[in-house]
Amino acid sequence: MTNDECLEIPTGLSRKGRAAAQAILKILKGNGTSESGGCKIFYSPKEWKNRGELYGLKSELIVVYDGGDLYHFLSYSSEAYKAQELMFKALENVGVYAEPCTCWYSAIY
Repeated sequence: MTNDECLEIPTGLSRKGRAAAQAILKILKGNGTSESGGCKIFYSPKEWKNRGELYGLKSELIVVYDGGDLYHFLSYSSEAYKAQELMFKALENVGVYAEPCTCWYSAIY
């Protein structure tokens, strides 16, 4: 899977889910970073459920950052507070917020 394929926004998202994904990509690209770490970063809640996952199923969007640049923008473990503040503000501007589910993904509500 190429990095561009890993960054694709899935179909079947709500309006807020799509806006959140677009805001996330804008922040990444605006900061000169968009490496996915080799994994697909966006999942619709339906795709997430079909994977057998248990958490985040009622969210607007699931965002995976296992090994990718997005980790610094969404994981509290990274301690990249300025990057997180930037991402959280961008998400707030589209009416959603990120809830960390584990150390490798967040649900967007």
